[in-house]
This record gives sequence, structure tokens and C-alpha cells, in this order.
Amino acid sequence: MPRLEDQDTCFACGRENPDGLQLPIVADENGARFTWVVPEKYQGWVGIVHGGIVATMLDELMSWAVKPRGYSTLTAEMSVRFRKPVPVGKGISGAGWITGEEGRLVYARSRLVDSAGVVLVEATAKLWKV
Repeated sequence: MPRLEDQDTCFACGRENPDGLQLPIVADENGARFTWVVPEKYQGWVGIVHGGIVATMLDELMSWAVKPRGYSTLTAEMSVRFRKPVPVGKGISGAGWITGEEGRLVYARSRLVDSAGVVLVEATAKLWKV
């Protein structure tokens, strides 16, 4: 596998991608997080963020949680549990963190919550170290 390159054009976080989400993710040794208001252009049903966009946010949080460890990953497997609809036009917060490592696999979790702290959606993943 060739080395992964970042040109800041990622659909989820790239600042150079005018069509992307441009998620304001920050990461440190405790994991990754963001606070954001999802624009209406990412809705599926009226007032509800499209499930594919929600999964993208969760995936990106887990990938960013690995960055402070000094290596890159690709998602090998991911499971999403939708608990409540994620609203457009209202503030949400996201968090992702590492739960373990085994050889070339990294295990991670992420979640999105509303402004009251209610869990809207959660994910788990196995990430492959590249």
C-alpha cells in the first residue's frame, strides 16, 4: 500500500474541499472532538441529517483520534447505532476515542450528542494501521 497523502481535500475535514463538510475537528492524546451546526444541505428527510453524512462524521472522529499517535489508519470495519435523529440547523457535539490496539488493528468508538448531552448516534470501528 502506498503512503497516504493529505492535501486537505478530505470530504469530511478538508478545508480545501468546498463541497465537503469541513468538520472543525481537534485531536489530542484523549481523542478527537468537534462542535458543529449541520447545514440543511446535508439533510435526508426534512430536518434530519442524512444517515450517510452521520456515519461519515463518526468515522472521521475515530480516524482523527489516532492522529496524535503518529500513524494513519483506514477503516476496516464500522458499526453504527442510530438512537435518535440528528437534527439539521442545531448544535451537536462529536467525540471519538481509541479503546485498544492489537497488532495492526486499532479499536475505536465515537458518538454524537445534542446540546443537552443526549446521545443521538454511536459507532465502533476497527481501523487498520497503514
